[in-house]
Amino acid sequence: MGMGLRWGLAASLAIGSAGVAQSASAPTLAAMRAVTPGNWSLRSPGSAEAARESCVADTAVLFRLRLRSAQCTRFVIEDTPRIATVHYTCPGAGHVRTTIHVDTPRTLRIESEGIVDGMPFADAFEARRMGNCGPRGR
Repeated sequence: MGMGLRWGLAASLAIGSAGVAQSASAPTLAAMRAVTPGNWSLRSPGSAEAARESCVADTAVLFRLRLRSAQCTRFVIEDTPRIATVHYTCPGAGHVRTTIHVDTPRTLRIESEGIVDGMPFADAFEARRMGNCGPRGR
């Protein structure tokens, strides 16, 4: 996957119980409880490209940088205070499995892979909370 497409997806951010299939709007995972909405910077590790900043109104969107608008169900694979892994199944659109490592509430490592529109992908991002969103990002 080209870096430009990866960043295009990351830059377009607009905005339970383990082992149980849930709607995509299920309760906050333990690993994400201390992670707050705001202005987040995402970059691919080792990339020469500049980080892209986006206002994230709901941190759950970080699990679905792809397939954000699709109707999906989620299956929580792992949910500890520092690591969460969730698999989303989105009928007709694809599926995605994302692991977020919470290094600190302001620093995350996001690893995501799956199939979108019949095409496989694998993404990795370093995410840093830069502060609150400005008036235009809300």
